Amino acid sequence: MSSTKIYLMRIEDKDEKGEGYLVIESKEDLEKFRKMLIDAYYELNPDRKRSCKTRSSR
Repeated sequence: MSSTKIYLMRIEDKDEKGEGYLVIESKEDLEKFRKMLIDAYYELNPDRKRSCKTRSSR
């Protein structure tokens, strides 16, 4: 059996403006989503440096 976790994120029905809402099932999923956004930001902006928190120490 695989130990792969399925992240439960989904887009809810759209409102009258056609905008959907992201629903995240747990705090762990929220943390994973946050990390995915940060990684995507740095992939799209390679000239930006990561904050001191995410850099490895010397």
